[in-house]
Amino acid sequence: MRRTVQNTRTPTLNPLDAPAAVSAAAELLEELLDDCNHVASIDLFHVVPVAGMASGHEWMKGLAQAVYDAGPSGYQVATAVDPFESPQAWRDVLRREVTDGFMQPANRWPDANLRAPVDIRQAGELADGIADLVEAHLGPVRSSGDVAGPRTGMGCIWSRNLLLVTGDWATILHLGIND
Repeated sequence: MRRTVQNTRTPTLNPLDAPAAVSAAAELLEELLDDCNHVASIDLFHVVPVAGMASGHEWMKGLAQAVYDAGPSGYQVATAVDPFESPQAWRDVLRREVTDGFMQPANRWPDANLRAPVDIRQAGELADGIADLVEAHLGPVRSSGDVAGPRTGMGCIWSRNLLLVTGDWATILHLGIND
């Protein structure tokens, strides 16, 4: 009797494909967060290797600058990254922003009933899926924090950028609301 061995390893996803994958996955969440006057955006900036980055208290700022330098923005990071105590806190920030933070349309309008509880639950589930997708491409996030960044898009009224650092890669998750 011949045995077959099944491959139980999770397939490795290409880290450089992460921005496109997140953009595609975020479309449904962005539609859920849009309202009649505002458009939500959830994007992943370029992915850069962590290897060769200097250590010290400015290392996160250097990684954030490397991410911005990899793209066309030309943005210069002037302030230090504000690191989160827990490396996985970025997941909570993402979920909170789309369920009860500024990205939630009910918080931009006086009508608190703008979104039903089922919409809020769905937004949280979609945010969790995006976080899982980021880590499926890049590996587990080991450090994260708030970083200053360009306010992308015309009429940007709010944005938040989160630096995500894994063992091998760094990127920035952009959350924004535009007119």
